[in-house]
This record gives sequence, structure tokens and C-alpha cells, in this order.
Amino acid sequence: MIHRDDEMALLNGVLRGRVGRRDLLRRAAALGLSAPVVSGLLGVPSPSALAHQEGGTPATGATCSGSITWALESDPANLIPYGGVSTSNMWGKEFMYDSLLEWDRDLVIQPALAESYEVNEDATSYIFKLRQGVLFHNGQEMTAKDVKYSFDMAPKPPPPGIEVAYLANVAGVEVVDDYTVTITMSKPDPTLPGVIAWARYTAIVPEGIFDQINVLSEGIGTGPYRLVEFVSNDRVVYTCNEDYWKPGVPCIRDVTLKVLPDEQSRVAALRSGEIDGATLSADVARTLENDETLQILEGLTSAPRVIQFNTTEDVPWRDVRVRQAINLAIDRQEIIDNVYGGRAQLTGAIPPGYGDWPLPEERLQVLYTPNVEQAMALMQEAGLESGFDVTLEAIAAPRDYTQIAEIVREQLRPLNINVTVEPLEIGTFAEHNGAGTFQWQSTGRGMRGDPSGYVVDFRTGTPLNLLWFGDGWSNEEIDRLYDEALATADVAERMADYQRIQEIIAEDVPNLYTVQPTKFQVATQRVEGMYVSYTDFNTGLRTACVTEE
Repeated sequence: MIHRDDEMALLNGVLRGRVGRRDLLRRAAALGLSAPVVSGLLGVPSPSALAHQEGGTPATGATCSGSITWALESDPANLIPYGGVSTSNMWGKEFMYDSLLEWDRDLVIQPALAESYEVNEDATSYIFKLRQGVLFHNGQEMTAKDVKYSFDMAPKPPPPGIEVAYLANVAGVEVVDDYTVTITMSKPDPTLPGVIAWARYTAIVPEGIFDQINVLSEGIGTGPYRLVEFVSNDRVVYTCNEDYWKPGVPCIRDVTLKVLPDEQSRVAALRSGEIDGATLSADVARTLENDETLQILEGLTSAPRVIQFNTTEDVPWRDVRVRQAINLAIDRQEIIDNVYGGRAQLTGAIPPGYGDWPLPEERLQVLYTPNVEQAMALMQEAGLESGFDVTLEAIAAPRDYTQIAEIVREQLRPLNINVTVEPLEIGTFAEHNGAGTFQWQSTGRGMRGDPSGYVVDFRTGTPLNLLWFGDGWSNEEIDRLYDEALATADVAERMADYQRIQEIIAEDVPNLYTVQPTKFQVATQRVEGMYVSYTDFNTGLRTACVTEE
């Protein structure tokens, strides 16, 4: 049975007498259910009952109950707080860390470890007022010195973390007092609040943590759950942080993230009750629609699929005509139909669903119209009508990355491009990606805190641009537009710049963007408050509840 309104399920439970006053308050908080509705049902003063939605002072202790096992389709590989390459790294660590700010379900920035912040007119200085009384999992209070340490480490993380461009403009962090920090930027940068709210690279950790623990497999944060153990390629186990600063959160006592790369194994585990939820492909999720013990959740996520080209060596695809020929040979509708059962959309560099920033679908349809004859003519013009050999690495699990690679392989045969598809487990794949030691990769892009994050790698001289493109590709117009968009807070000006950047990427094809899939997650009926997050993380588990049956 498909449920898109967990709120109605909770209300039905109240009306049937299956959910009491205390459970209603806790689960309503997790769902973000409106206070007036709860008040109308139970006659309780709503503002204080749901105070955790607004932040408030640190909790005196969460009341946690029950346990949940949620499947991960890919191994986190490690739990490093900064510089992780794969999204699965965030899946593994997201519950033990908080950032200064956070997104709500609608991607609106909310206070988190910082109660408030101020920014000067040219976005070169940010002052953050910290929440007092927040405790790390080791019992130490979080203060400004921890924030400074975190932002000193994040831009240039120790190995195996890689340097990312999102925090490149952070020039320094000043401790004003125990609960105030000032972050100074080297140039105007309106992207910082969004990057912090994204949380992927801005976890707040205790000062000196890298010298105290093995951050590959251990972690100390302020998040709703404390890490119990991490067993690579098997599980990540968490337990409730009863001193969490948000009243009423978390709701669940014990959370186990079980690594199950094989989709059919996830389905079998769901049906047997071994796990309580998992991400599944569209086709498989639909086969479970009539199972009354399960609920199907769906939503768009920021996970645009892309064939990534490496141009650091003297390779045939340094020639723009070759890249354009490849684009003309690819029929993305076949990917939509055969890999995602029709539940995907065309995507450019900025994926659909990210506000008004992406190129409209109508424009993408024009840019992506297949034309094999024109593609063959371009290959001949480039003197490469006999083609070439190339290895296309693909993330082995989830399976769709390899399926896309296999379709690309077949569609490039008329161009005499001989593609060898090489599925790799995520750790090896991420290592190759982070070192730039690949030819092509079938991969995806995750959430970004600002539209600039989706296109930063095409800006000449940025860390991953050097690693992936070297001197084999650059575009002066993109460089100019990218810099212009970061120098202003005017949304209309920035949008025009990013729209043009996306056009250039689609026309010049430094990478080949394909589709953005709809994400399906299936959970047992005992799980309440879970939702598909646009971030492609499992954010809903931070506040979800379970009923004991």
C-alpha cells in the first residue's frame, strides 16, 4: 500500500485509540505535524508540546523506545567527518553529527547548533551565536573552540578525506567568546549558509578528535544518536543520545544500518522482518504495492546520474566533437524506461527539484535529442571514425549505475567506441574517483548546499577540476559566469549565470549528464515519520518513531 501522508496514518491511530497522548506528541514532533491539529485532537497547549520544531533549549533527556534496522544499499566505507567522496559515507555518519545550521524537510534553513547568525552586506563575514549546553557524546560541552577546530579541519581534511571546493573561501575562524564565532571569507560568498545546512562537510566535532580516535571507524558528535560500532561491509549501530539538545528527539532507542547491496536480499529481509526499511528500485517497489504489511515512500532526490570523463591524459574525448558525438548517440529515454521503469527525469548539471535553478525539461529535450547519423559524422570529422577503446567504471551497488553504463556501452557501438564496463565496490570506486585514476565513471552527484556546488568542478583551478580535467578541458565563459554568480547575492543575476553555465555544460559535454531518478523507499508499517529526503540522505530516521506490535 502506498502512503505519502504519514500524518494521516498517525491521526488514524489516534482516532482508533492505538496512539496515546505521549506517543502522539512525540511522533507529531517527528513528523512536523501542525500544532493546531494536535491541540484539536487532544486539547493540549501545542507550542510547548512541539517545541523541538523551533529548537529551544537543550533537552533534559529524550525518551527513546524500540529499535529499527534500516538497509543501506552501499557500504559507507568509512565514517570520516570531512572529505568523504561517496554519499554512502554520509549515510553511515549522518546520525551522530550536527552542523551549525540544518535544512528542514522543505530545504528551508533552520537553526541547529547555532541559534542564530548574522552576515555582513558583502557576505564576507558571518557571526554565529551558538546554542549553550549542547553536549558531545563524550559528555563534553560544545563551545566555540570546537567550532573553530571543525572549520579549520573541514576545508583541508587529513587523508583519506579529499579537499572539496565548497569551503575553499573560508579564510579564518575567530573565537569571540565561548558561544560566538566569526567565520571570515576570503571573498564574497553567499553560499556558506546552504553549505553548512547541507551538513555533509561541516560536522561539528570536539577539538582534537583526529588525535583522540580513529575517525575511519569511530566518531564523536552532538547528533541524536551515539555510535556503538561500525563493521565495514556489514553494519553501523547507533543508540539513542538521551542528552540530545532537541526536546522529544530522538524517538527510537537503537538504530542499526545494515549493508545489503543486493536488492533481492533487501526485499527478502523486508518480508521476513529482518529489516524495517530499505531503498528499492521503482520496478521492485511496485511489486510490493499490495503488501499490507509494507508502506511505499517515494520522492525526488538530488542524485543526478552522470558519465564522468577524465581528460587529464591525451585521450580522444579531449576533442569536443567526440564528446558531442557521444551525447548525440545516447538515448536517455531508454535509460528512463529500462532502468527506472519510467520513474526518472532528464537532468542537467543542476537536477530537477532544486527550486527554479535547473534547466527546464523542454530545453533538455532539445539538447539531448539523439541523432546517431550526426554523431557518426562528428566522429569522422574528428578523424576517429574507427573509434577507440575505453573503460567505464561503475558503482556496483546500487545496480542502476552499472545498468546505465551497459546501456551507454551498447548505444556507442555504432560509433565504434568499444566500452568495457567495470563494476566496482564503492570503496575502490571512490578511491579511483578521489585520485582521478579512471577514464570514465558511471556515477552520480549528491545534494549541494548552493547551486554553485553542482557546477564548481567545471571552474578552472578548483581542486577536483584539476584532478579530473587537468589541462584537457576548460571553458573561459564558465569561469567568468561562475565568478560573477559568487560575487553577488542577487538571486535573479545568479540564476541567469547558472542557467547559462548549464547550457554550456550540455553543449560542450565535459561530463555526460543523463537522468535524475525518483527514489523509492519501502518500510514496514511500524515505522512512522520516515520520508524520502531530497538530500538523498536518510534524514527522516533522525526523528522517525516505531510502534511495537
